[in-house]
Amino acid sequence: RRWVRPLSSAVPPAGLGDTIFALSSAPGRCGVAVIRASGPGSRGALQSLTGTPKMPPPRVLALRRICDPNTAESLDRGLVVWFPGPRSFTGEDCAELHVHGGPAVVSGVLRALGRLPGLRPAEPGEFTRRAFAHGKLDLTAAEGLRDLIGAETEAQRRQALRQMEGELGQLYQHWSHTLTQALAHLEAYIDFSEDDNVEEEVLAQGEDLLSLCHVRLTVPLPGVTSGCVPTVDVTVRALEQEIRGHLRDGRRGELLRGGVRAVIAGPPNVGKSSLLNLLCRRPAAIVSPTAGTTRDVLEVALDIGGYPLVLSDTAGLREATDPVEREGVTRARARLCQADLVLAVLDATSVSPTAVALGAALAALEPPPDAPCVLVLNKADLLQGHGGSPSATCAQGPPATLLSCKTGEGLESLLELLVQQLAQLCGDPLLGSPSLTQSRHSHHLGACVAALARFGDSGDLAVAAEQLRVARRELGRITGHVGAEDVLDIIFRDFCVGK
Repeated sequence: RRWVRPLSSAVPPAGLGDTIFALSSAPGRCGVAVIRASGPGSRGALQSLTGTPKMPPPRVLALRRICDPNTAESLDRGLVVWFPGPRSFTGEDCAELHVHGGPAVVSGVLRALGRLPGLRPAEPGEFTRRAFAHGKLDLTAAEGLRDLIGAETEAQRRQALRQMEGELGQLYQHWSHTLTQALAHLEAYIDFSEDDNVEEEVLAQGEDLLSLCHVRLTVPLPGVTSGCVPTVDVTVRALEQEIRGHLRDGRRGELLRGGVRAVIAGPPNVGKSSLLNLLCRRPAAIVSPTAGTTRDVLEVALDIGGYPLVLSDTAGLREATDPVEREGVTRARARLCQADLVLAVLDATSVSPTAVALGAALAALEPPPDAPCVLVLNKADLLQGHGGSPSATCAQGPPATLLSCKTGEGLESLLELLVQQLAQLCGDPLLGSPSLTQSRHSHHLGACVAALARFGDSGDLAVAAEQLRVARRELGRITGHVGAEDVLDIIFRDFCVGK
């Protein structure tokens, strides 16, 4: 039957039967380096390099002398471990050599492996791709592994680890299973509607599509009262709303994965570059009392309270006459339009500490309407001569904080405010359902929702069943149960060699 046909598996990578090897730890001088081999020849490779046919117990580290099998020269004395398939990372026979991390040792072992017949160096991401091909993980878990390797903040690590352990893939597979059950019952009615195998009350409903879709399901559905047997139409509509809610997450997962893009904006000579240097704790930008010093966009990546922040310093916003500065202002406004968060910097000595004045000064910068703003009133060390006070200034108007980039006064308050904004933008990666982290997830989920929204529009059961198949296919493309080879190439090419 059409409805019992499983989702097709992804095409295995070329050379799946080869034995591959690579340095799996970070390149460069280190205490211990890990060299991995995977494939049918990994057992023989380990025996050749250790000079003994006796294999160590599976998954147990053993101390061995490692030699070049061609010259019998001793290369190192290290630990080896044997992972017989399928209980290995790749799902096939694997061997690892934990050797001293000096460049000469690593290159010597790699050369020895390369001279063995049937072995070849691994391509970027080939170990993980083999794990995917052997069903050890799906594409969302592979992407989580890649994100975990590249995680630079605590929040990124938590999100990537959760995805690598399969929570996101399990959510999508649950949705796919729900669609499969709905499609099965709908196609069963199409195929057997004239037989006695279909419940009589279903046949008595007439030819209306929604009535014909009153086919009983056995899949428990979130939001449906316990004991209630939902219909196909109810199931589809409930699933459509659940996926729409998943898409309405404010891009939390993507922001956490790639970093929140924050732009420092303001008039010339208010301390924007000084603020950048203060936050990154180094002289990253040139600071000068001359207005218009900054001409281009300067970008640095920061870890603020465990959240990733990509901070951009921009040219002062004004009507410039110099052509170079005018180009800098144009770039500043373009970067401002792309901002997820705006740090609007003003001179605390030149703006009135009232809600109206601060709101007007902020509006003059023309920040994106959907981007939250943090108003930074710099040069607080000069306020004593102007009769201002931090409490009076910050208690009114837009969310604001006083700061002195010269003395560092107010930095802690600014950091607390930034952490609050970042937490709202990125959310807590450990709470609630896992967030989608890739734009391709959003693309396929959007196509899935569109297909579900068209379910029943034509009034034809066969067309309705096809919409369910399209929706299920889009979910399968996220996890890798269906997909084209070029999609897999794009995902795995960003991995390092040895991963």
